[in-house]
Amino acid sequence: MAEWELILTGTGTSHGNPPWGNPNMWSNDPRDHRRRSGAILKGPGGEVILIDAGPDLMHQLRDPYKRTKMYEYPTDCICRCDGVLITHDHADHCHGLNDLRHLNRLMGSEIPLYAHESHLNTLLQMFPYCFRDAHAVYEMSSPALRAIPIKDGENFNICGIDVQSFYMSHGPAGRTSGFRLGKLAYLTDLKEIPEETLETVLNDIEVLVIDMLRDETHETHLNWEEAETLIQRIKPLTCYLVHMGYEVCHSEWLDRLPDNIIMSYDGLSVQVQL
Repeated sequence: MAEWELILTGTGTSHGNPPWGNPNMWSNDPRDHRRRSGAILKGPGGEVILIDAGPDLMHQLRDPYKRTKMYEYPTDCICRCDGVLITHDHADHCHGLNDLRHLNRLMGSEIPLYAHESHLNTLLQMFPYCFRDAHAVYEMSSPALRAIPIKDGENFNICGIDVQSFYMSHGPAGRTSGFRLGKLAYLTDLKEIPEETLETVLNDIEVLVIDMLRDETHETHLNWEEAETLIQRIKPLTCYLVHMGYEVCHSEWLDRLPDNIIMSYDGLSVQVQL
């Protein structure tokens, strides 16, 4: 295993946080200003793996740590991608695929995209121009993505990392894919996980990233009570909450959480063994 960097580039919901149009829902805390879901893994040799490609992807690639001041050149920008893992085909997780075309230009090569067969079929229908022949795509300045279908329970390799995907229920919203990479598990947009997966896949996890929308119950996402129950089952060394709604104010949760459970924010960097 090698040490990689995990950057949580988007920790908000499908609406983005905070919502405008109602001053009572606004926050002046920069940690509450959350982009749509996404994460970046950076390897020791410069490798880059994206988890999801939501509609804020350009901003996440340009300024992953949210450090850049307006009009300054973003020195931390992402200029390559060795693979994209898609958790599911909802807009806030895949509607930034078009932004990958600039990485195609910088790299001069296509980008492999991994998704469950059902999600991949939807992406091929929504974004057919992203998956055309690479030569023709470059001439049209369109993304050049190579579609790689994955199945639940099957392992595959990206940049020397053994990746395992598995089924998770998104409630009435369908299914999502969870991913285990080394000692890291990334679980977003879920309501339930099969018992067998908890016992055989999500064991010996050191870093857990998990969906936690708010305190109140939601039919397609974990609330705090449900997330806490899963965290206690998985027993990671450290857990990072993501996909929070505007109801979750970062400062109000700091004293509520145990030391090993962290309220994430955009640009948070974590070292993981992969």
